[in-house]
Amino acid sequence: MSGKVFFVFAVVLGVVDLLVPLLLLASIGSFLASFLFWCVLTAAMIVFAAVATRTWRDQ
Repeated sequence: MSGKVFFVFAVVLGVVDLLVPLLLLASIGSFLASFLFWCVLTAAMIVFAAVATRTWRDQ
């Protein structure tokens, strides 16, 4: 992934990470909804990183 694409992806991920719990999950009275969102987002990022780096080889 090029530097610019990675930067844009990181900014979008940061915005989503902040806005979804604050705006979409704010009506739910429990912190568990935000925690579950962050856990699912983290798992998705781990899978994305594994897929993105599986073709890396030592040369």
